[in-house]
Amino acid sequence: MAARQKKLLFINPVSEFRRGFLRSAGTKYPPLVYGILAALTPDNWEIEILDENFEDFSFREADLVGLTGYTSSIFRAYEIAAVYREKSIPVIIGGIHASMLPKEAGRHADAVVVGEAESVWPTLIRDFENGKLQKLYHGTQLPLEQIPKARHELFNKDYFVGSLLTTRGCPFNCDFCTVTAFNGRKYRMRPVEDVLDELETIPQDKFFFIDDNIIGYSKQSREHAKAIFQGIIDRGIRKNWWSQASLNFADDPEILRLASESGCRLIFMGIESEKTAGLESTNKKLNLKVGVDKYEAAFKKIHDAGIAVLGSFIFGLDSDTVEDLENRKDFIINSSIDCYQAGILTPMPGTKTYTEFANQGRITHTDYPRDWQYYSVEDVTFKPAKMEGEQLKETMKKNWYELYGKKTMARKFMSTLRATRNIESAIWALSTNISYRNMGTDIYGLEKFTIESLIGSLNIKLPEK
Repeated sequence: MAARQKKLLFINPVSEFRRGFLRSAGTKYPPLVYGILAALTPDNWEIEILDENFEDFSFREADLVGLTGYTSSIFRAYEIAAVYREKSIPVIIGGIHASMLPKEAGRHADAVVVGEAESVWPTLIRDFENGKLQKLYHGTQLPLEQIPKARHELFNKDYFVGSLLTTRGCPFNCDFCTVTAFNGRKYRMRPVEDVLDELETIPQDKFFFIDDNIIGYSKQSREHAKAIFQGIIDRGIRKNWWSQASLNFADDPEILRLASESGCRLIFMGIESEKTAGLESTNKKLNLKVGVDKYEAAFKKIHDAGIAVLGSFIFGLDSDTVEDLENRKDFIINSSIDCYQAGILTPMPGTKTYTEFANQGRITHTDYPRDWQYYSVEDVTFKPAKMEGEQLKETMKKNWYELYGKKTMARKFMSTLRATRNIESAIWALSTNISYRNMGTDIYGLEKFTIESLIGSLNIKLPEK
């Protein structure tokens, strides 16, 4: 008699406190790690993903449960884990937060995976099958040749945008960022043909390269990116995409041309501050090397390729005064940046910022794990250096109302349209600004917008889908 097929249930938890981007369809992304781990799971397992992006959690039978979560959603992950552990169903927790705080995660799970899970997943499954599940697994940073194609067919069919991995790692070590701690400083590249083969399995006509920097920092990494872009063109893959890069994205005309021709419509850049003092306070070395006075020249080159710029800015740096917060808002509005993330500095566990603030007694939300819900760049979770926490909160409320007001977003849309001469890039940038505005409904009570309502008020006809 054949053995009963075992059931592996992955759950994608969503914070019920700050729903953020999940208020907009275009900024929900499939939990790619679950698709990759599913591909590494033996065929004799039944695999299901319960995704709170689209359905509220309710108990489902399983032999083994896998959970991951960002810091802001980890409390929700722990809540769900408790449901299964009460029924003696083993729970595995991994991801960035669990990797930074494995002892905390271990109090809520039967096993914790620290670091990248792919290297230990086959062993973990084998241990479970043999009744020898360990409390702690330490993943190593594998060459990306060993990362299989994610099983995209397992993801919810209602995702508007797909996701895909081409590289991991970052040689820089910005004080506020967890990337280096989790993925390492070595920039690892996935084989070009593997990327293209997986891309052809993604059902959506839009996708996100989830890389922290799609072109990297070396000649080899730039050639890798070019080969992917050229491969998309050669295979006739007609999909629009966006990704993340540093300011060096603007340095290579061929990169810009191939990116645009392969469907790049938006590029995310960590600008952080328009002041040298702000960049120094975050250890943002590449931007310091470029120089704040060179920002606009870089944006113009990207625009000339038909690509919009999404700039990330941090408010509440140790160098910031209230006046600096207002000046940063004005810089964003008056610059040629098309869309923008205006987030409050958040001391994420595992970062230099968190360690320093904790040692200085400056972290204000410490009722863990419940207070991790505040760590979403929308809330003030620390004592600022040059103002009161309430001043930072109130100033950011005013900034958000202006940055994501209808008038500002409409003007940015028209500016993007003129600069890029690309309606798809302009619409993607506008949609991104609307998504950031909709995040504010959680904390600032902003009215939720849709792209159709704003475009309609501008009397502009959207292209046919």
